[in-house]
Amino acid sequence: MYNKESETLELKTSFGEWKEIIITLCSFANHKGGKVIVGINDDGSPANLEIGKNTIEDFVNKLKNNTDPTLYPSINIKTHALGEIVEIEIHPSDYKPVFAFERAWIRVGKSNIKLSSEKIREFILRYEPVDFDNRNIENIDYSPKWKNKLNAKGYLFKNNLAEYLCLSKVNIEYPQAVVKAARFKGREPVTFIDTDNFDMGILDITDQTINFIKKNIKLSYLITEKAERQEIWEYPLVALREAIINALVHRDYTDPGNIQIRIFDNFLEIWSPGLLPKELNLNTLNKNSRSIPRNKNILNIFHLAGEIENWGTGFARINNACEENNNPSPEYREETGAFIIKLKPSLQTQITTNKVTDKVTDKVTDKVTDKVTDKVTDNQEKLLKIIQNNPKTTTAQLADAVGISQRKIKENIKKLKDANILERIGNEKSGYWQIIRPLNY
Repeated sequence: MYNKESETLELKTSFGEWKEIIITLCSFANHKGGKVIVGINDDGSPANLEIGKNTIEDFVNKLKNNTDPTLYPSINIKTHALGEIVEIEIHPSDYKPVFAFERAWIRVGKSNIKLSSEKIREFILRYEPVDFDNRNIENIDYSPKWKNKLNAKGYLFKNNLAEYLCLSKVNIEYPQAVVKAARFKGREPVTFIDTDNFDMGILDITDQTINFIKKNIKLSYLITEKAERQEIWEYPLVALREAIINALVHRDYTDPGNIQIRIFDNFLEIWSPGLLPKELNLNTLNKNSRSIPRNKNILNIFHLAGEIENWGTGFARINNACEENNNPSPEYREETGAFIIKLKPSLQTQITTNKVTDKVTDKVTDKVTDKVTDKVTDNQEKLLKIIQNNPKTTTAQLADAVGISQRKIKENIKKLKDANILERIGNEKSGYWQIIRPLNY
């Protein structure tokens, strides 16, 4: 019946091992919970235990005196074989870390391991968040823009730390509230291409960081039958804004680290000091989550300023924006005491990028041609450039982009096909164009 110890099950022969039992319960409480069975030998055979009159009461007193916060497990006595067994079950604690004999323990596999100081700090930050942003601050140099907006809402100013962080013109007192942004070369944070630090009040930081990101990511245009072309950013601006505001409002400002915006060649990450509240789960953030603010006063100011809804819909908005922009689903993780949102580029077919002007230039990139000879006309170069970026582009879209009639487009396509430069794969509706060789014919 009980013959195999595990991450959530421990076997003990008798209450003579009461210290080990208490340490195990502490380990379970700091992890997933679990059950200790007293009266079973290590090999799973019954120990034929007899429970004395005061055995359970004595154990409960020892448990109470040697755990902090005090553990209150469920205890059941059952008849088993020729004796009795005692099932002692504990659930995960809501007040981690739990200490036993002035040490914190956690269950790893079938063993009880002492918690490291780093893990203890992590638990404290997650399960005992500090309500710090109500501290009094004198002589705040308020931004007129936001002060006037809050005045209009009837907000009563309190001159507290939350107001300083949100509304001050320049932040010089709390360097951890500065946001750092960088564009790196490649996939590792080693070689910098562009960097900036934002030290204004955090209500102003949102737009500043968005502008920095826009400067360092690709912008594409989708040409349709409508008069105006459609802008498609490499990462949806709605998702970026939600992720940045989430970091600014919910980060742990007692942590000396900074919010970091890290832009790489093929992904973008937003690092926010502090872990998720214990009520939230990384695996369910793609669904609506209730709002569990770490910094209530900051949240209230953002809400009154019209920068946040205060309904716990931020993660859903990030996910929806990525889906609508044809980006892969965002990834959420925790690492070295920080909460991280990772976005990957849009899969949307691009016609032009921010590196190419919206008027298609007169030159074709090296990916299309090694040498362009005078046999290829300017219009054909433009046409091939558009096809390179959007193999599914239509004749009408090509005509609009190049600035010639659809009849001329078809004539140029025929010449390119005859020269074995361009090929049509599939039918007219669902097929696409393929450039099959360089233009050096």
